[in-house]
Amino acid sequence: MEARRAIFGFVAIVAVVVALVFWFGKKQTVESPPAASPVSNGVPQQTAITPSAPVSTPAQTNAPVVKTANGTNLPTSPPQSKVEREIGLLSTYNDVPIDFYGRVEDQFGNAVADATVNFSVRVMNGQESTVKRGQVMTDGNGFFTITGYKGQDLGLVPQKAGYALATTGTLFKYSRLEDQPYVSNSSQPTVIKMWKLQGAEPLVSINQHYKLHYTSAPINFDLLAGQIVPSGGDIQLTVNRAPGVISGRNRLDWSVQVAAVNGGVMDSGGQDRVTYAAPEDGYQPSMTFILSTNAPYKWSGGFDQGFFMMSRNGQVYSKVGLSFDINDAPDGFMSVTFGGVANANGSRNWEGDANTMQSVGQ
Repeated sequence: MEARRAIFGFVAIVAVVVALVFWFGKKQTVESPPAASPVSNGVPQQTAITPSAPVSTPAQTNAPVVKTANGTNLPTSPPQSKVEREIGLLSTYNDVPIDFYGRVEDQFGNAVADATVNFSVRVMNGQESTVKRGQVMTDGNGFFTITGYKGQDLGLVPQKAGYALATTGTLFKYSRLEDQPYVSNSSQPTVIKMWKLQGAEPLVSINQHYKLHYTSAPINFDLLAGQIVPSGGDIQLTVNRAPGVISGRNRLDWSVQVAAVNGGVMDSGGQDRVTYAAPEDGYQPSMTFILSTNAPYKWSGGFDQGFFMMSRNGQVYSKVGLSFDINDAPDGFMSVTFGGVANANGSRNWEGDANTMQSVGQ
Protein backbone atom coordinates (compact mmCIF):
# COMPACT_ATOMS: atom_id res chain seq x y z
CA MET A 1 0.00 0.00 0.00
CA GLU A 2 2.80 2.36 0.87
CA ALA A 3 4.58 1.47 -2.39
CA ARG A 4 1.47 2.31 -4.41
CA ARG A 5 1.22 5.77 -2.78
CA ALA A 6 4.86 6.43 -3.58
CA ILE A 7 4.34 5.57 -7.25
CA PHE A 8 1.30 7.88 -7.53
CA GLY A 9 3.18 10.74 -5.85
CA PHE A 10 6.14 10.36 -8.18
CA VAL A 11 3.91 10.43 -11.29
CA ALA A 12 2.18 13.64 -10.09
CA ILE A 13 5.51 15.37 -9.51
CA VAL A 14 6.73 14.40 -12.98
CA ALA A 15 3.53 15.79 -14.58
CA VAL A 16 3.92 19.12 -12.80
CA VAL A 17 7.58 19.39 -13.85
CA VAL A 18 6.73 18.65 -17.52
CA ALA A 19 3.98 21.29 -17.49
CA LEU A 20 6.34 23.92 -16.04
CA VAL A 21 9.02 23.14 -18.64
CA PHE A 22 6.51 23.41 -21.47
CA TRP A 23 5.11 26.75 -20.18
CA PHE A 24 8.58 28.27 -19.60
CA GLY A 25 9.78 27.33 -23.10
CA LYS A 26 6.70 28.93 -24.70
CA LYS A 27 7.15 32.10 -22.69
CA GLN A 28 10.75 32.46 -23.88
CA THR A 29 9.62 32.19 -27.52
CA VAL A 30 7.00 34.95 -27.19
CA GLU A 31 8.83 37.29 -24.86
CA SER A 32 12.44 37.37 -26.00
CA PRO A 33 14.62 39.37 -23.61
CA PRO A 34 16.01 42.65 -24.94
CA ALA A 35 19.48 42.45 -26.37
CA ALA A 36 22.23 43.56 -24.09
CA SER A 37 23.35 47.12 -24.49
CA PRO A 38 26.66 47.47 -26.27
CA VAL A 39 29.58 48.58 -24.18
CA SER A 40 31.96 51.32 -25.24
CA ASN A 41 34.96 52.10 -23.11
CA GLY A 42 33.33 50.18 -20.30
CA VAL A 43 30.16 52.35 -20.33
CA PRO A 44 26.89 50.73 -21.39
CA GLN A 45 25.26 52.57 -24.35
CA GLN A 46 21.51 53.11 -24.75
CA THR A 47 20.10 51.34 -27.75
CA ALA A 48 17.60 53.37 -29.81
CA ILE A 49 14.22 51.71 -29.78
CA THR A 50 11.97 52.27 -32.80
CA PRO A 51 8.34 52.35 -31.71
CA SER A 52 6.07 49.96 -33.51
CA ALA A 53 3.33 51.40 -35.73
CA PRO A 54 0.03 51.85 -33.90
CA VAL A 55 -2.68 49.41 -34.76
CA SER A 56 -5.82 51.21 -35.90
CA THR A 57 -9.18 49.77 -35.07
CA PRO A 58 -11.98 50.71 -37.48
CA ALA A 59 -14.59 52.92 -35.84
CA GLN A 60 -18.06 51.50 -35.76
CA THR A 61 -20.38 53.63 -37.94
CA ASN A 62 -23.66 53.24 -39.75
CA ALA A 63 -22.52 55.43 -42.64
CA PRO A 64 -22.04 53.67 -45.99
CA VAL A 65 -18.51 53.27 -47.31
CA VAL A 66 -17.03 53.97 -50.72
CA LYS A 67 -14.04 52.10 -52.12
CA THR A 68 -11.27 54.26 -53.57
CA ALA A 69 -9.09 53.31 -56.53
CA ASN A 70 -6.56 51.55 -54.24
CA GLY A 71 -9.27 49.68 -52.41
CA THR A 72 -9.41 51.82 -49.26
CA ASN A 73 -12.84 52.13 -47.72
CA LEU A 74 -13.93 55.73 -47.00
CA PRO A 75 -17.07 56.56 -45.03
CA THR A 76 -19.63 58.72 -46.85
CA SER A 77 -22.35 61.02 -45.54
CA PRO A 78 -25.81 59.54 -45.22
CA PRO A 79 -28.20 60.46 -48.07
CA GLN A 80 -30.12 63.74 -47.60
CA SER A 81 -33.84 63.77 -46.99
CA LYS A 82 -36.21 65.49 -49.42
CA VAL A 83 -36.58 68.44 -47.03
CA GLU A 84 -32.78 68.81 -46.73
CA ARG A 85 -32.43 68.73 -50.52
CA GLU A 86 -35.10 71.41 -50.93
CA ILE A 87 -33.46 73.61 -48.29
CA GLY A 88 -30.13 73.23 -50.07
CA LEU A 89 -31.73 74.12 -53.39
CA LEU A 90 -33.34 77.26 -51.98
CA SER A 91 -30.15 78.27 -50.22
CA THR A 92 -28.12 77.87 -53.42
CA TYR A 93 -30.48 79.38 -55.96
CA ASN A 94 -32.91 81.58 -54.03
CA ASP A 95 -30.63 83.41 -51.58
CA VAL A 96 -29.09 85.85 -54.07
CA PRO A 97 -27.31 89.13 -53.21
CA ILE A 98 -29.61 92.06 -54.04
CA ASP A 99 -27.86 94.85 -55.92
CA PHE A 100 -30.13 97.33 -57.68
CA TYR A 101 -29.15 100.51 -59.50
CA GLY A 102 -32.07 102.66 -60.62
CA ARG A 103 -33.09 106.07 -61.88
CA VAL A 104 -36.49 107.72 -61.50
CA GLU A 105 -37.57 110.03 -64.32
CA ASP A 106 -40.82 111.64 -65.51
CA GLN A 107 -42.70 111.33 -68.80
CA PHE A 108 -40.39 113.92 -70.35
CA GLY A 109 -37.19 112.12 -69.36
CA ASN A 110 -36.36 114.56 -66.57
CA ALA A 111 -34.87 113.28 -63.31
CA VAL A 112 -37.19 113.03 -60.31
CA ALA A 113 -34.98 114.17 -57.43
CA ASP A 114 -35.67 113.55 -53.73
CA ALA A 115 -38.27 110.87 -54.40
CA THR A 116 -38.85 108.25 -51.71
CA VAL A 117 -38.31 104.70 -52.96
CA ASN A 118 -40.03 102.13 -50.74
CA PHE A 119 -38.79 98.60 -51.35
CA SER A 120 -39.30 95.06 -50.12
CA VAL A 121 -37.02 92.02 -50.42
CA ARG A 122 -38.71 88.63 -50.33
CA VAL A 123 -36.60 86.03 -48.51
CA MET A 124 -37.32 82.31 -48.94
CA ASN A 125 -34.08 80.40 -48.50
CA GLY A 126 -35.19 77.29 -46.61
CA GLN A 127 -34.21 78.76 -43.23
CA GLU A 128 -36.63 81.69 -43.17
CA SER A 129 -39.58 82.98 -45.14
CA THR A 130 -40.13 86.69 -44.68
CA VAL A 131 -40.18 90.11 -46.33
CA LYS A 132 -37.61 92.73 -45.42
CA ARG A 133 -38.59 96.33 -46.09
CA GLY A 134 -36.59 99.50 -46.50
CA GLN A 135 -36.51 102.97 -47.96
CA VAL A 136 -34.01 105.05 -49.93
CA MET A 137 -34.06 108.49 -51.58
CA THR A 138 -33.18 109.50 -55.12
CA ASP A 139 -30.32 112.00 -55.51
CA GLY A 140 -30.35 115.22 -57.52
CA ASN A 141 -30.10 113.24 -60.77
CA GLY A 142 -32.80 110.74 -59.87
CA PHE A 143 -30.37 107.89 -59.11
CA PHE A 144 -30.71 105.46 -56.21
CA THR A 145 -29.07 102.21 -55.08
CA ILE A 146 -30.33 99.27 -53.02
CA THR A 147 -27.67 96.85 -51.74
CA GLY A 148 -26.78 94.72 -48.72
CA TYR A 149 -29.68 92.29 -48.89
CA LYS A 150 -30.15 88.69 -49.99
CA GLY A 151 -33.38 87.23 -51.33
CA GLN A 152 -35.32 85.94 -54.29
CA ASP A 153 -36.87 89.19 -55.58
CA LEU A 154 -37.09 92.93 -55.06
CA GLY A 155 -40.22 95.06 -55.33
CA LEU A 156 -40.15 98.84 -55.23
CA VAL A 157 -42.50 101.82 -55.47
CA PRO A 158 -41.24 105.41 -55.77
CA GLN A 159 -43.35 108.21 -54.32
CA LYS A 160 -43.28 111.98 -54.55
CA ALA A 161 -45.94 114.64 -54.21
CA GLY A 162 -47.17 115.80 -57.62
CA TYR A 163 -46.20 112.52 -59.33
CA ALA A 164 -47.86 109.19 -60.02
CA LEU A 165 -46.23 105.84 -60.76
CA ALA A 166 -46.10 105.28 -64.53
CA THR A 167 -44.30 101.91 -64.65
CA THR A 168 -45.94 98.50 -64.30
CA GLY A 169 -42.72 96.48 -64.01
CA THR A 170 -41.49 97.23 -60.50
CA LEU A 171 -40.86 93.61 -59.39
CA PHE A 172 -37.37 92.31 -60.14
CA LYS A 173 -36.75 88.56 -59.76
CA TYR A 174 -33.20 87.68 -58.74
CA SER A 175 -33.77 83.97 -58.04
CA ARG A 176 -31.57 81.69 -60.15
CA LEU A 177 -34.58 79.42 -60.46
CA GLU A 178 -36.06 81.95 -62.92
CA ASP A 179 -35.54 81.46 -66.66
CA GLN A 180 -34.13 84.99 -66.91
CA PRO A 181 -33.19 86.33 -63.47
CA TYR A 182 -32.67 90.07 -63.18
CA VAL A 183 -29.05 91.22 -63.41
CA SER A 184 -28.11 94.64 -62.05
CA ASN A 185 -25.85 96.99 -63.96
CA SER A 186 -24.35 100.04 -62.27
CA SER A 187 -23.38 101.59 -65.61
CA GLN A 188 -26.94 101.24 -67.01
CA PRO A 189 -29.41 101.87 -64.18
CA THR A 190 -32.95 100.59 -64.57
CA VAL A 191 -35.35 103.45 -65.35
CA ILE A 192 -38.53 103.76 -63.29
CA LYS A 193 -41.07 106.12 -64.84
CA MET A 194 -43.27 108.53 -62.91
CA TRP A 195 -45.92 110.82 -64.33
CA LYS A 196 -45.64 114.49 -63.47
CA LEU A 197 -49.25 115.52 -62.95
CA GLN A 198 -50.43 118.33 -65.20
CA GLY A 199 -53.74 118.99 -63.47
CA ALA A 200 -56.73 116.72 -63.02
CA GLU A 201 -59.85 117.07 -65.17
CA PRO A 202 -63.35 115.66 -64.68
CA LEU A 203 -63.65 112.09 -65.96
CA VAL A 204 -66.50 109.67 -66.50
CA SER A 205 -66.13 106.33 -64.76
CA ILE A 206 -67.16 103.36 -66.92
CA ASN A 207 -68.58 100.22 -65.31
CA GLN A 208 -71.13 98.52 -67.52
CA HIS A 209 -72.29 94.93 -67.91
CA TYR A 210 -74.62 93.42 -70.54
CA LYS A 211 -76.22 90.00 -71.25
CA LEU A 212 -77.16 89.81 -74.92
CA HIS A 213 -78.63 87.24 -77.29
CA TYR A 214 -76.41 86.51 -80.24
CA THR A 215 -76.79 88.62 -83.35
CA SER A 216 -74.49 89.06 -86.33
CA ALA A 217 -75.56 92.71 -86.64
CA PRO A 218 -73.27 95.45 -85.21
CA ILE A 219 -74.07 96.52 -81.63
CA ASN A 220 -73.35 100.13 -80.59
CA PHE A 221 -72.60 101.13 -77.00
CA ASP A 222 -72.73 104.63 -75.54
CA LEU A 223 -70.04 104.55 -72.86
CA LEU A 224 -71.02 107.94 -71.41
CA ALA A 225 -74.69 107.06 -70.96
CA GLY A 226 -74.16 103.36 -70.26
CA GLN A 227 -76.64 102.28 -72.92
CA ILE A 228 -76.97 100.29 -76.12
CA VAL A 229 -77.94 102.66 -78.92
CA PRO A 230 -79.16 102.02 -82.48
CA SER A 231 -76.32 104.15 -83.89
CA GLY A 232 -73.59 106.50 -82.78
CA GLY A 233 -72.18 106.07 -79.30
CA ASP A 234 -68.50 105.26 -78.74
CA ILE A 235 -67.78 101.59 -79.43
CA GLN A 236 -69.26 99.03 -81.81
CA LEU A 237 -69.02 95.24 -81.50
CA THR A 238 -69.71 92.82 -84.34
CA VAL A 239 -69.84 89.14 -83.34
CA ASN A 240 -69.59 86.18 -85.69
CA ARG A 241 -69.96 82.57 -84.49
CA ALA A 242 -70.40 79.13 -86.02
CA PRO A 243 -73.83 77.51 -85.59
CA GLY A 244 -74.27 74.94 -82.85
CA VAL A 245 -73.01 74.59 -79.30
CA ILE A 246 -69.63 76.17 -78.55
CA SER A 247 -67.75 74.71 -75.60
CA GLY A 248 -64.42 73.29 -74.50
CA ARG A 249 -65.43 69.96 -75.99
CA ASN A 250 -66.83 71.51 -79.15
CA ARG A 251 -64.39 74.26 -80.05
CA LEU A 252 -66.10 76.03 -82.91
CA ASP A 253 -64.65 79.23 -84.37
CA TRP A 254 -65.94 82.65 -83.39
CA SER A 255 -64.74 86.28 -83.57
CA VAL A 256 -65.43 89.82 -82.37
CA GLN A 257 -64.66 93.03 -84.25
CA VAL A 258 -64.14 96.07 -82.00
CA ALA A 259 -64.53 99.43 -83.73
CA ALA A 260 -64.47 103.02 -82.49
CA VAL A 261 -67.44 105.12 -83.62
CA ASN A 262 -66.09 108.10 -85.60
CA GLY A 263 -62.61 107.60 -84.20
CA GLY A 264 -59.98 104.97 -83.61
CA VAL A 265 -58.91 102.21 -81.24
CA MET A 266 -55.57 100.72 -80.18
CA ASP A 267 -54.25 97.96 -77.90
CA SER A 268 -53.35 99.40 -74.49
CA GLY A 269 -50.65 96.77 -73.99
CA GLY A 270 -51.58 96.36 -70.33
CA GLN A 271 -50.62 99.96 -69.56
CA ASP A 272 -54.10 101.18 -68.68
CA ARG A 273 -53.40 101.61 -64.98
CA VAL A 274 -50.30 103.75 -65.42
CA THR A 275 -51.32 105.83 -68.45
CA TYR A 276 -52.52 109.32 -67.59
CA ALA A 277 -52.93 110.83 -71.07
CA ALA A 278 -54.39 109.40 -74.26
CA PRO A 279 -51.91 108.82 -77.11
CA GLU A 280 -51.88 111.46 -79.80
CA ASP A 281 -51.74 108.98 -82.68
CA GLY A 282 -51.44 105.27 -83.50
CA TYR A 283 -55.18 104.57 -83.62
CA GLN A 284 -56.87 102.34 -86.19
CA PRO A 285 -60.57 102.13 -87.12
CA SER A 286 -61.07 98.62 -85.69
CA MET A 287 -59.45 95.48 -84.28
CA THR A 288 -60.66 91.90 -84.80
CA PHE A 289 -60.19 89.06 -82.30
CA ILE A 290 -60.43 85.56 -83.80
CA LEU A 291 -60.85 82.57 -81.48
CA SER A 292 -60.02 79.44 -83.45
CA THR A 293 -58.21 76.12 -83.22
CA ASN A 294 -56.48 76.91 -86.49
CA ALA A 295 -52.94 78.34 -86.31
CA PRO A 296 -51.83 81.00 -85.62
CA TYR A 297 -54.93 81.64 -83.50
CA LYS A 298 -55.82 80.29 -80.08
CA TRP A 299 -59.22 79.10 -79.04
CA SER A 300 -61.02 80.22 -75.91
CA GLY A 301 -64.59 80.76 -74.80
CA GLY A 302 -63.85 84.38 -73.89
CA PHE A 303 -61.17 87.07 -73.69
CA ASP A 304 -60.13 90.22 -71.82
CA GLN A 305 -58.57 93.14 -73.67
CA GLY A 306 -57.64 96.72 -72.85
CA PHE A 307 -58.00 99.58 -75.34
CA PHE A 308 -57.11 103.23 -75.77
CA MET A 309 -59.92 104.78 -77.78
CA MET A 310 -60.89 108.04 -79.41
CA SER A 311 -64.56 108.46 -80.41
CA ARG A 312 -67.10 111.09 -81.50
CA ASN A 313 -64.63 112.81 -83.81
CA GLY A 314 -62.07 113.38 -81.07
CA GLN A 315 -64.51 114.64 -78.43
CA VAL A 316 -64.14 111.58 -76.18
CA TYR A 317 -60.90 109.83 -75.17
CA SER A 318 -61.32 106.59 -73.23
CA LYS A 319 -59.17 103.89 -71.72
CA VAL A 320 -61.41 100.90 -71.36
CA GLY A 321 -61.18 97.19 -70.66
CA LEU A 322 -63.46 94.77 -72.49
CA SER A 323 -64.37 91.36 -71.09
CA PHE A 324 -66.33 89.17 -73.53
CA ASP A 325 -67.73 85.61 -73.27
CA ILE A 326 -69.43 83.91 -76.22
CA ASN A 327 -72.80 82.21 -75.73
CA ASP A 328 -72.44 78.42 -75.41
CA ALA A 329 -75.82 77.50 -76.84
CA PRO A 330 -77.15 79.34 -79.91
CA ASP A 331 -80.07 80.70 -77.86
CA GLY A 332 -77.91 81.54 -74.83
CA PHE A 333 -76.51 84.91 -73.75
CA MET A 334 -73.27 86.62 -74.67
CA SER A 335 -71.60 88.45 -71.77
CA VAL A 336 -70.11 91.92 -72.32
CA THR A 337 -68.41 94.06 -69.66
CA PHE A 338 -66.76 97.49 -70.03
CA GLY A 339 -64.64 99.16 -67.35
CA GLY A 340 -62.44 102.25 -67.37
CA VAL A 341 -62.60 106.04 -67.63
CA ALA A 342 -63.40 108.58 -70.34
CA ASN A 343 -62.64 112.26 -70.78
CA ALA A 344 -65.65 113.75 -72.55
CA ASN A 345 -64.17 117.26 -72.82
CA GLY A 346 -62.13 116.76 -75.98
CA SER A 347 -59.00 116.48 -73.80
CA ARG A 348 -56.51 113.61 -73.67
CA ASN A 349 -56.05 114.09 -69.93
CA TRP A 350 -56.76 110.95 -67.84
CA GLU A 351 -55.32 112.12 -64.54
CA GLY A 352 -58.77 112.20 -63.02
CA ASP A 353 -60.24 113.89 -59.98
CA ALA A 354 -62.01 111.87 -57.34
CA ASN A 355 -64.13 114.88 -56.42
CA THR A 356 -65.48 115.38 -59.94
CA MET A 357 -65.59 111.76 -61.17
CA GLN A 358 -68.92 110.93 -62.76
CA SER A 359 -70.07 107.31 -62.65
CA VAL A 360 -72.28 105.57 -65.18
CA GLY A 361 -73.15 101.92 -65.30
CA GLN A 362 -75.72 99.24 -65.97
